[in-house]
Amino acid sequence: MGIFSKRRRKSSFSSSNPLLRWFGPGATTLGVLYAVYMLLTGGLSFSSLDGLLTPDAASEFRGETISLGDRTDRPPDRIRIATFNIEHFADKKSSIRTNEDGVDVLGTIARIVSTFDVVAIQELQGADGIALQRLVALLNESGGSFAATMSDPIGESYLESYAFVWDRSRINLVPGSAYVVQDPGKRMYREPMVATFETVVPPDSGQPPFRFTMINVHTKPDRVDPDDQESEINVLADVFQRVRDYEFQQYSEDDFILLGDLNVSEKNLGRLKSIPGVLSLAADIQTNINRTKTNDHILIDSSVTAEYSGRRGVIDLKADLGLTEQQANAISDHIPLWAEFDLYERPPVPRGPATATASGPGTRLIQ
Repeated sequence: MGIFSKRRRKSSFSSSNPLLRWFGPGATTLGVLYAVYMLLTGGLSFSSLDGLLTPDAASEFRGETISLGDRTDRPPDRIRIATFNIEHFADKKSSIRTNEDGVDVLGTIARIVSTFDVVAIQELQGADGIALQRLVALLNESGGSFAATMSDPIGESYLESYAFVWDRSRINLVPGSAYVVQDPGKRMYREPMVATFETVVPPDSGQPPFRFTMINVHTKPDRVDPDDQESEINVLADVFQRVRDYEFQQYSEDDFILLGDLNVSEKNLGRLKSIPGVLSLAADIQTNINRTKTNDHILIDSSVTAEYSGRRGVIDLKADLGLTEQQANAISDHIPLWAEFDLYERPPVPRGPATATASGPGTRLIQ
């Protein structure tokens, strides 16, 4: 059924000081060295500190928008990373193979997940993780080699877990890298979950694997006012910077992907948009089943993550999978958003040592 472990949480965010949005919790010598390093390697230019990419440049950077439809074959030299809010993904939904509307609910979810190399999942419910276990079991019974890690239930009166599911033939979870961000000030309803992954590359390729840290987020809809500096959408700017500082100082990691259900459109990303180079690959792609709203995002630092291939899109549950609106609603009220990245690190970055365990603070491993 899986391997379960619990350990102390590592990272925290509690300050609202906007000066910390760049240097993080401590403006240390390492932070300065990081900035110097980024400058020397071309990852950071002084001009990028003046603001985001211009609208035209950002649009060009986001690249091609496509829908996968039935084209599930993954290119061998690239990986696909997705975010999917599977509404109320718990015991009931995961136990349904064919419902009264004739849709194979769990089978359809598995079909969607199998299209990608790593999927960040939100709205996983149930402390036992039974829905995730059933999903991984079905993926593997169908010939896959998938594993997953999930957080402990998070929230106040309404509890959810985060999860990552990945194809082990293409992706490895970096040992000990999964944890839940600590939030002693209760600035977010659900603290984000973090995990670092590395691509599986041919042993004779002579090229380093792409390693990247994912920050899985599900905001509370009534706490995302971009004009409120203490709202969750603005707190996420601190989260992004602090996780980035921590991971770089510990492991020299420089590629970060913040993704999930942010419950805002691109224009309402607040202070996240003020971080130099950071932009949403979703842009204005609608991510609800009726294609009327953009709530889900994949954010990267475009000045650093050169591995982004320029291809992004969604799987439309109705148009691509041929489901009726009622059948689609049985899956979720969201559709999966994805982006494509190179298999290899560009350019290679020195890596620090990894710890020996396969899961981390506040998380469980399922395989």
